[in-house]
Order: sequence, then structure tokens, then C-alpha cells
Amino acid sequence: MAALAALLAAAAQPASAAQAEEQDSCYLFAFFSSNSANGEQIRYALSDDGLNYTSLNGGRPVVASDTIALKKSIRDPYICRGRDGKTYYMVMTDMRSGEGWQSNDGLILMKSDDLLHWRHTAIDFPTRFPGMDGFDRKNLHAVWAPQIIWDDSAGKYMIYYSIGRHDWEYPVGDKRQPHFKLFYSYVNDDFTDITEPQMLFDFGTAAIDGDIIYDDKNKEYVLFFKDEGLPTVNNGFKTRQGVMRATAKKLTGPYAVEYRHLQKPGQYPVEGSSVFRLIGSDDYILMYDCYAQGFYQFCRSSDLKNFTFVQNTPTRGAFTPRHGSVMHISAGERERLEAWSELATAIRDLEQRPAPTLTLKQLDARRELLGEARRTLAGTADPKRLRNMAARVNKF
Repeated sequence: MAALAALLAAAAQPASAAQAEEQDSCYLFAFFSSNSANGEQIRYALSDDGLNYTSLNGGRPVVASDTIALKKSIRDPYICRGRDGKTYYMVMTDMRSGEGWQSNDGLILMKSDDLLHWRHTAIDFPTRFPGMDGFDRKNLHAVWAPQIIWDDSAGKYMIYYSIGRHDWEYPVGDKRQPHFKLFYSYVNDDFTDITEPQMLFDFGTAAIDGDIIYDDKNKEYVLFFKDEGLPTVNNGFKTRQGVMRATAKKLTGPYAVEYRHLQKPGQYPVEGSSVFRLIGSDDYILMYDCYAQGFYQFCRSSDLKNFTFVQNTPTRGAFTPRHGSVMHISAGERERLEAWSELATAIRDLEQRPAPTLTLKQLDARRELLGEARRTLAGTADPKRLRNMAARVNKF
């Protein structure tokens, strides 16, 4: 029996290793692209090295915001793989910047089995938590940049986000700065609802864009965040819209702040930091949006504490990311996404073919083919079916 058990264990190990390697084939970047109704939608890009990315679907959206958001626009998507290895989660800000920076009151929860077709729930805080003091429509002015992490102690996913309220504003010179604080809730098993917000982290001045990762080596949680807003002095530290770091032994804190910026030295503002591990390495990449400079900046670390500048990745053409996140995906998942992108692009190309170049019979045939292709795009994630349909559309 012991020999049989050892043999079975040995046989299982290569499959387990192969499965882990399969899930770590390349990188998927989920982001929005600009402060416009068209830009505030979910987009994808792929990378082999975690630094240089190519957009899917020609840089066009993969999920339409008007189908998932109360505001008909989204920002700050955070994407991750679930603990079961085959479910995916995405959370994001429900916001349209064209309505103003103090105009959003909620976030969006999304769940998928294939990274393409998503079930969604929009959470409007004043409606969901009508009894919470200060969270009414008039006083609450921002619920920004949600992310999720598994909490072992609670046995649930914890969602955390920045909250801004008018009654928290503080003076900076002759102006007033909204005071953002980080809050957390727990998500239900269906990923359709959250518990009442609880305070997670108060920097003392405005802080947004929280990103938490567990440091196995030091057995602690590391919170990356942005000191936000008008430059001021906090605990003797001059804030200027940069990425900072805080640590805690428990996921829910308390977090101890390190009063220093982590990004490459420079005077330009950065936001939307996100940390992910490099495939095949123990090192991590810290990336953030240099939104005024036209590039994403990437730094590397072996200890999640000290970061070395690697490169600036220009944001231009079809790849124009704003605040987003990165996850590892498998070769099979990549094939699925690329096949979907191939069909979506083929549909768009056929839709844009000038009608005068087609006969009436061809116009009818095109209409019928496009209907079938759209149904295929919406109804399957099978790469073979997607590519077969793309070939038919491209051949027309």
C-alpha cells in the first residue's frame, strides 16, 4: 500500500507541475483607455514578457460598458483568477468622468468561466447601504478602484476600494482637497453582493488605488497605494501623487506606512499601481500609469520593498492603457482570447465594407452571415468554432 501510494504521488506530481506551468504561459492586461465614453470600457492586451503588450480586438472593447454599468462607463478594472483555477473575477469603478470627478457612487462585480462572457452586478452604495451615516447621495462623491483578495481567516473574497466624502475634505492653501480613505467589504459566494463597508486604511491625507499582495518571505501583507491630490505635508512627508507602501500582519490591518515614493524619481504624477509576479521568477513587477507622460512605467523587485526601474512602455496606437491590472494566463486561455479577437475583428471589417461594392444578393448574404457571426461571438468561447467562423467572414 505504501509503495502504491508513493507511485501514485510520483505520477501525480508531473501533472500538477504541468498544470501550474500551463496557467503561467503569458500575461493578460485588462484596462480602460481614456477619459471618454468610448475609452471608459474594458480592453485586453497580451504580453510574453510582462512589459510589452499587444492589444486584442484592435484596441477596441471586449465588454461594452453600457451593458454592465449604471453610469454606462467603467474605469480601473482589476482582473484575477479564482481559487479554483477556472473561475475569473473582475471588479471596477462604475463611473463616467464626463459627469465629473465627484459623480460616482458605486462599483461593479463580474464573474466569468471563460474571460469573455461575464455575469455582472452593479452596486450603488447609497441604494445598497441607505442606513450608513455619510454615505447618502449628497455626501458621498466617489467609490474608486476596487480590487479583491482572498481572506483565509474569513474564508471569503475581500473587496477593497477608495471612498471620498464631502464631509472629509481638508484645506490645502486656499483650496479644499477631497480626503479619500480605503474601505473593505466581503463578497458573497455568488459574487453578486458585498457587506457593509469597513475602514481599512486612513493615510491622514488622500489615498487611492490600493493594491494588496501577500509577501510569503516576510509573512505580511503589502499595500501599495497612491498619495492623491494637492501636494501637502503628511507626517513630515511631502506628498506629490506617487506610489507608496504600507505593511500589516493581518489583511484588514492595521497598516504601517513607509514614508517614501517607490516610482522612478521624477516630478510627473503616477497612479493605478499594480504588482504581479514574473513568470518563471521569484521577482515582481510594479507597474503604474504615468498618465500625463504617455507611458506605463515598469519597475522590478525581489523583495516587494526595493524597486529598480526597468522601462517605460509607450501607450499609443491600439495600445493606450489607463489604470488596469495584469494576471497570468495559460496557452489555452490565450488561444481562446486570440480566436475571439480574430472573429470580432473579422466582423468589424465586414461591417465596414462599403455597401456600393456589394450586389443586393451579397448584401442579404452579408446580413445573414453577420448575424450568425455575432451569435457565435456572443455564445461560445471554443477557439475552433470562433476561428472557423472568422474564416467564413474573412472569405466573404
